[in-house]
Amino acid sequence: MSQKVDVVVIGAGHQGLVAATELAAKGLSVVVVERGDQAGGAIRSGELTQPGHIHDYWATNMGLFLGSPFFATYGAELANLGLSFAHSTSPYASAFPDGKNLYVDQNAEATMAMWQSHNAKDAQGWGELGALFGDFAGAYFPIYGNPLPSKGTWQGARSLWKTRGKKGSGELMRILLSSTRALGERYFESREARSLLAAWGMHLDYAPDITGGAVFPLLECFIDMANGMSIVQGGASNLPKAMVSLLEKKGGTLRLNADVEQIITGVKGAEGVRLVGGETIYAKRGVISTVVLPVMAKRLLTESALPKNMNQAASHYRFGPGTMMVHYAINSTHIPWSDARLGKYAYVHVGPYVDDMARTYQQSLAGELPTEPLLVIGQSSTVDPTRAPEGKGTVWVQVRTLPNSPKGSTWAEQAERYADQVTAKIERYAPGFSASVLGRHVMSPADLEAANPNLVGGDSVAGSHHFDQFLLRPSLDLGRYESEIPRLYLAGAGTWPGAGVNAISGGLAAKRLLKR
Repeated sequence: MSQKVDVVVIGAGHQGLVAATELAAKGLSVVVVERGDQAGGAIRSGELTQPGHIHDYWATNMGLFLGSPFFATYGAELANLGLSFAHSTSPYASAFPDGKNLYVDQNAEATMAMWQSHNAKDAQGWGELGALFGDFAGAYFPIYGNPLPSKGTWQGARSLWKTRGKKGSGELMRILLSSTRALGERYFESREARSLLAAWGMHLDYAPDITGGAVFPLLECFIDMANGMSIVQGGASNLPKAMVSLLEKKGGTLRLNADVEQIITGVKGAEGVRLVGGETIYAKRGVISTVVLPVMAKRLLTESALPKNMNQAASHYRFGPGTMMVHYAINSTHIPWSDARLGKYAYVHVGPYVDDMARTYQQSLAGELPTEPLLVIGQSSTVDPTRAPEGKGTVWVQVRTLPNSPKGSTWAEQAERYADQVTAKIERYAPGFSASVLGRHVMSPADLEAANPNLVGGDSVAGSHHFDQFLLRPSLDLGRYESEIPRLYLAGAGTWPGAGVNAISGGLAAKRLLKR
């Protein structure tokens, strides 16, 4: 059995759906093939713990999606198809053992007042970083939304130079090359403020002492303060559901439980895909793959079809440490924090300090279970009360970072025991939390990879975002969404601008295909 279309898209994560929708809107016949039983990739939600408690399995923060060109174009249509968002004006906080907690609100004046009360020098540093962020963002986001290298890249760099001049541009370059520890020590006096920055770096595999780790915290700290935190109303799965409806409205097709066995190649390059079971789908214009490069090279391409440079790029692609997700249903609307003010924040980081995070990262790389893991605590039902029954709450915890596989053991043996440590750590900051837990669901790094092959070793961002692999993603030769195999295009978290619900690479890959 076979089918012929213009384009086959492999993977129904949000980037695959973006690419397919853009192509279908241009009148091309498009089919998206997805190995799983539902669309969304790392964007998924469900009742993991107790009935009525809706958990986002992995991805939850939708700020980048709301700021994307795709949403600007199709946001109104998506809303008509049932998509809506819940918003928090209290995006994040950091909690510490001595109660010297930090709180960042969308209200900039309230946030600055918090800093002034905490430490005057920290307040000054926050203000200086905020000014630098304003300049940096104006140059960075044109780069973020373009292939690397491209005309937009150089325009962004020139804009930065014009705005800040030699001295100011030099300071931003210093930040670009700094670790989160170095950035914190340059602008802040207290260990709490320095920790707040370092915690954001850990989201993207940047331990406190890794060069280039300062960029993401600079962006995340101030973007979230400016925009607040947004999640999908009713659960993250409602986003891909709406996107699938939009795709079908434009004439595209989604095939679920359609596992690709091989990308078919010939004299013209990529000619289609063969599914497990033998069905073939031929593509007249090309194939777009959202499978991360080393997984695609190993599983979907024959050795003879894989160009030497592409094979080398796949072998050099690095994955970061693992992440564990622990989901809780609680018998209260809020976690019983010792500091009740923490209860209104979308994210709460519990590190606690820079040295703790540095030690956690090194222990993870050594295969050891960290003694003091960073907890990113998401208070979903605080932002969106529909996520839990009345009087109850839904909470998720990202545990960063962890070994891909524990030394001398397995995650099957260790996951629940380690989750007990996570619960105990929260209890130290929120006495009574353990007693409030109605249900718990644990996803180890091994579970993450089993659910999504792109998350190798439980790396939740599908490949290290260390500076070289962030800018040159997946490699220098493959950074413009085209592979060395003609008519085979790349998108997804393994391409620039990396992980997150940014809706960028799918659109850029579609544009590249349309130009051919």
